[in-house]
Amino acid sequence: MKYIELKKNLKEKLENIYLISGDDRYLCFDALKKIETCAGIQFKDLNSVTLNGDTISVSDIVESANIYPFGDNYRLLVIKNFTIPKNNQDFKILEDYLSNPLKSTIIVFFNIDTTLYSKPMNNIVLIDCNKIDPKVISAFVKNELAKNEIGASEEAINTLIMYCNNDMAKITNELEKLIAYAVDSKIITIDTVRNCVTQDKEYQVFELAQYIAKNDAENAIKLVDSFMVKTGGSFQILTPLYNNYRRALFVSLCKDKTTAELAGLLGIKEFAVKMLNSQVKIFSAKQLKQIVDIISNHDVKIKNGEMKEAIAIKTVVFNILKLRGQNGK
Repeated sequence: MKYIELKKNLKEKLENIYLISGDDRYLCFDALKKIETCAGIQFKDLNSVTLNGDTISVSDIVESANIYPFGDNYRLLVIKNFTIPKNNQDFKILEDYLSNPLKSTIIVFFNIDTTLYSKPMNNIVLIDCNKIDPKVISAFVKNELAKNEIGASEEAINTLIMYCNNDMAKITNELEKLIAYAVDSKIITIDTVRNCVTQDKEYQVFELAQYIAKNDAENAIKLVDSFMVKTGGSFQILTPLYNNYRRALFVSLCKDKTTAELAGLLGIKEFAVKMLNSQVKIFSAKQLKQIVDIISNHDVKIKNGEMKEAIAIKTVVFNILKLRGQNGK
């Protein structure tokens, strides 16, 4: 089940066992909040329990799950970072409970950064809290702005989403700042977003790669200069830039693969693969390999003390722009 489907599903039925997992922490915690609200527990000290999966046994879980609620319809048991053990006996104990759970107990395996399964388990409803579609995020942003009677252009909203790399936790934090900023003017423009929102590092790299793909040397160098405002900024951007073009090379070499397949092989999200397509259309696989080598060679020069960081990153960008200019597009 996708996160966006959870609200509707909870109206129809509250399941006994959930697994919340994904790379967007805001969505993970909000999914848990929605389940807690649906359970309607009033006596939280008695009927809402959180256990650390790193320190408890399967027997502890089953024992806690088999306790009836006091004064409420449900008992909520949240288990953080639990991995089902490979031990067959423990697996059997948990499997037996999950196959016939106490109907008044709601178990939520809360695994943001870890994998639950060492073996497949029945009756666990997965809530996928990976980053959601920008259109859904845009609707959320518009709703929050409407609550505060603040207007914003589509361009401003889309820029906010891009700057935050589709991460709802970052978007909610930055949106709070923007709303406070616009409390008097009641309007958020694209310039407001550009001036107030801290750009995600991955988006900064993507923006630089986009300028290069468009052969926009002026804005590419301006962006590089902005990296250098902070000490070590140029070095911090070199590795993400290398990763960007390495992934683009992989996409270029695997054109027979679907977006979903490429995302799985690269360990990134589908929208990130789509963001690479504009670069793949501009550079050939041979040129992308040259770019990867250029960045790698300059990284070595920095580490060996042969070149200063600021000079290295600008040299890298100029070399990539030179390759871009050869395409004449």
